[in-house]
Amino acid sequence: MATNTTCTKSDKNMNEEAPCILACPIRQDARDYVQLIARGRFNEAFRLVRERNPLPSACGRICTHPCETKCRRNSTEAPIAIAWLKRFLGDNYSEETRKTTTEKYPEKIAVIGAGPASLAAANDLALLGYSCTIFESNPTPGGMLRMGVPTYRLPRMAIDKDVEYIKKLGVEIKYNTTLGVDITFDSLKKDGYSVIFIGVGLLESRSLNIEGVNLDGVLKGVTFLNEVNTTGRARIGRNVLVIGGGAVAMDCARTALRLKPDKVSVACLESRKEMPTTDFEIEEAVHEGVILNNSVGPKRILGKGGRVCGLETLKVKYVFDDQKRFNPAFHEGSESVIEADTIILAIGQMSNLSFLKGQEGIQVTRGGTIIANPNTLSTSVHGIYAGGDVVLGRGTMTEGMAQGKKAAIAIHNALRNASLKDAKWAEKPAVPDLASSRIPLIRKEQKQEMPAMSLDKRLSNFDEVEFGFLHNAAVREAQRCMNCGAGAIVDDNLCVGCITCVRVCPFEVPKIKRGDTTAYIDGDCQSCGLCIVECPAKAISFKTSYEDRGKDTLETIFQDKFIQGIKPLIIHFYCQYGEYYNEDTTTTAGDLLLKNVKRVGVLGLGKVDPSLYLRAFELGAHGVLVTACKDDTCHFCKEREWIERRAKYTTHLLAGLGMDTRRFKTHFVSLQDDKEIVEISFNMIEELRNLTEAQMR
Repeated sequence: MATNTTCTKSDKNMNEEAPCILACPIRQDARDYVQLIARGRFNEAFRLVRERNPLPSACGRICTHPCETKCRRNSTEAPIAIAWLKRFLGDNYSEETRKTTTEKYPEKIAVIGAGPASLAAANDLALLGYSCTIFESNPTPGGMLRMGVPTYRLPRMAIDKDVEYIKKLGVEIKYNTTLGVDITFDSLKKDGYSVIFIGVGLLESRSLNIEGVNLDGVLKGVTFLNEVNTTGRARIGRNVLVIGGGAVAMDCARTALRLKPDKVSVACLESRKEMPTTDFEIEEAVHEGVILNNSVGPKRILGKGGRVCGLETLKVKYVFDDQKRFNPAFHEGSESVIEADTIILAIGQMSNLSFLKGQEGIQVTRGGTIIANPNTLSTSVHGIYAGGDVVLGRGTMTEGMAQGKKAAIAIHNALRNASLKDAKWAEKPAVPDLASSRIPLIRKEQKQEMPAMSLDKRLSNFDEVEFGFLHNAAVREAQRCMNCGAGAIVDDNLCVGCITCVRVCPFEVPKIKRGDTTAYIDGDCQSCGLCIVECPAKAISFKTSYEDRGKDTLETIFQDKFIQGIKPLIIHFYCQYGEYYNEDTTTTAGDLLLKNVKRVGVLGLGKVDPSLYLRAFELGAHGVLVTACKDDTCHFCKEREWIERRAKYTTHLLAGLGMDTRRFKTHFVSLQDDKEIVEISFNMIEELRNLTEAQMR
């Protein structure tokens, strides 16, 4: 049969990327670290996160997770809790970042501000081999993460933990140092800094051009949050109204609730669906007692005796015009009043560019942001770069980090006259949405809920509301991931078009298109592995090395010099979809009780070739035990019949080799039932001990 001589593997979907990765501003390997969590390889997963994301602990808490919006699990029930899984790793694991270069360059880089963009730039420049110093006007790092985000969402120890990793790379942070006051552009250059990166953020709240904004009791959102975050208190009345519908407005409202007023309300132009923050943040605010007033715009702030007493509003016709521009219109004669004795303005933030005085040539927009090249983040002045909110206007934490990372590469290229590129930002098509006909074939699995403080306790303090995933929940949640774009792939040079893969796939994924002579597996592959084992031409493999199908684990077991002293030695192949971790030890009861049993976990035993069972005997195992999920709990639904066939085939081969077939056993067990597996294992140990020494050889 004709073969394709121009490629080794089918390139029809090799360039497709998981939607979750493409949706992330920093192109975090969400799919890959989730897959590692699903396998219990937590330190590796954390290192993978940390190599891309300089602030994983903070990001796992407050990221707006666009990756989850694009997650293909939305088609079946709910997206993977990607951000919460990142937080799980950040809270529980530690792994040093591997430097990308051993070079040590002579140039010094000055970074202004210690917010997300600046920290990301300094982190990546340090990894590239540069000496970086961050100049921060505050006494602590984090920028708006510390000034603006409440501690009940982001405890300061999470910021500090992330920053410690950056400092370990050699980055120096000088606190209480303000550009334009303590240092200038000229003084930095005189001190030997070759390049300056500006990432100062938007530190001031926007005001409203309406009557009454100067009344006593009108506060600005960022100032209010910073005061509470710094001192734990602020002067407010009994009836608080927050104007705005974004993340800062929700933070202001929830923070105000913890100061014990009688009532907290929010008034915003947008309808509930249009509000510019995540549904989760809005739902949490409402759950805690915030009252939403949607589709109303401020007309004037009312006062009595020089103090706020309410807000007169108008009903909104629309917020965005036909060209999708922000251009709100109101219904005439629709005035109404929302009573309040404190009004917090949270309608946006703006920069303070006073530090640019005396620095000629840096161009800024009418809105007060610095103009920077979108690809290099260079400003109009040679050697000065800028990124984050001071360029974006108002961006997310990950958008700021992305700009810092891009600036680091651009700075390196400029200094070294190089053309270093970050392959993660290469343009790739996303794996398409799941075919509607395939959705019913995929097992529905409930998303894990985030454990949180009860409502009666959370409003009496500023402690973190969410507790984070325990190991069981994290592993179970990660195992819901469909490994989009990293499933099986066909080698056109080996495929003979026998349609075995088409026949065995429980998800009806492989196909041979009209006119083709080889099979094709698209991005809907669920990574069950049945086709890989059953393909007679061995033309199918997984795209990712994480799917080792148990081979590496088995070989590692027998590298232990003491392994041959264990008698009897049983190699236990088990389905990791049915195996959850003890919350305290991250090991299983079987691991703790059975020193005679060494375990090989695989995400779905349909991936395991019978030759691996024989390999275990060849390496010195006295017995092989296989425990798989029962039909009603199997992640891949139809694996049991194939596991039974392979077990029968293996038993037949062992008998042909003259080996006692009692040395190989297969059991189908219930999820989470350690006692059942322990009992099966003990019985097998006793049975093997009763065999003659000759049979054990």
